[in-house]
Amino acid sequence: MKTLLKDLAMFLLIVVLGITGCAAPATQSSPTQPPPTQPLVPEVTEEAVINPLAEVVLKMAERMNAGDLEGSLDYFADDSVTYFVGMPPTGMEIYRGKEGIRPIWEECIGSHFKMEVEIVSVIGDVVNAKSKTWHDFTRQLGVAPNEFIETYVVKDGKIVVYSSTLTLEALAKFKPALVAVMPPEPTAVPSTDTPVSEINIIISDDTCSYDGSMVLQTGEIKVNVDATGEDKKTSGLTFFTLDPGKDLVDLMAMTSLPAPSSWSDMLTVWEVSPGASKTFTLGADEGPLYLVCWSKPPELAVGNVGPFEVK
Repeated sequence: MKTLLKDLAMFLLIVVLGITGCAAPATQSSPTQPPPTQPLVPEVTEEAVINPLAEVVLKMAERMNAGDLEGSLDYFADDSVTYFVGMPPTGMEIYRGKEGIRPIWEECIGSHFKMEVEIVSVIGDVVNAKSKTWHDFTRQLGVAPNEFIETYVVKDGKIVVYSSTLTLEALAKFKPALVAVMPPEPTAVPSTDTPVSEINIIISDDTCSYDGSMVLQTGEIKVNVDATGEDKKTSGLTFFTLDPGKDLVDLMAMTSLPAPSSWSDMLTVWEVSPGASKTFTLGADEGPLYLVCWSKPPELAVGNVGPFEVK
């Protein structure tokens, strides 16, 4: 089951990342859209030219639009981290280094992508942007363009962190179209895990992980958070419940919004300093429960766990 889901996740990620136009926003978009298969070269705005961080993002995007795989990858640091957020079926995929994203970039170049992008702000070493993207698959589904919220951290002329989050509006179009053409996911099997009242979350290597029971015992849950593997960023954990009909993918797409949605209930928010460990207490009255992990600065979703059953 885990292997099947992993294979499905990888296939869907490559499809969706094609949707992102290889997830490479850069500059102010042109108001006139070219034909679907016509490559789009982003317009060079004054802001992008005079700001060296925005220029790095711009040049990376231009190389992708030109079909220059190596040229585009060269703008990523060897140890960069890329987060693709709001992606079915897992809600988030994480790739490390330029070699980690190479197969996705290759697929994008072969699928006639184009993109329109807008630089929102450059604050310190963080470039914030929005993007609209087209890809052969989304054109066929009739959902192009899709829209994304983008964050880049640029240091020494290289992209060291890249986060691309599918917006809720784009997800609302994409999910039903995808379901219509994809084979159904395997029927969920009731969990045989023993309910637990204590869980251990590890925060390390720019993400969070958990390998314990997915069934929580009703009542007080002890949450041990080990962030000793992080030495640069403050980490955060947020537990949610969601209304019926919503899932982890919806929740992760919601992370691009400034406030929780009406169909989610944020139960708690905790922070852990770099290199520290803490124990918190969570009241689990009903499920399913979902966990989103964060880091800052900049404040980004960097991992998720769920759903937890509660019984």
